[in-house]
Amino acid sequence: MTLPKKAWGRFYEIHGYSPGFTGDGWKCAKQLVNAHPDKFKISSTPAVGAIFSCIGRNHVGIVIGWDGTNITIQEGNLDGKTNSFAEAKKDWHTVTYTLSQFVSICHGVEFAIPI
Repeated sequence: MTLPKKAWGRFYEIHGYSPGFTGDGWKCAKQLVNAHPDKFKISSTPAVGAIFSCIGRNHVGIVIGWDGTNITIQEGNLDGKTNSFAEAKKDWHTVTYTLSQFVSICHGVEFAIPI
């Protein structure tokens, strides 16, 4: 299970429908907006339920908390490998950063936020 699959599944659990992204992590936010332009828009500011794409790291995940300063995300594929399904189910975490820390870690980030 690659990270887009983990983010895809978590998105489905939260929103109840396919996010419409299938490619590299850095493309997922834009693919989500293209698939659901009536439900999401691209933003530099996070929102709960948003998908993020780390532009400089080819990484994707989901925002589960945002208080105006701190962002809480769920992300997977922490070991950077394409794992078996059994391994992939354990290879994720929930973590909180300040937004500036997160942007730095991602080397640039964009969010597909709910409208």
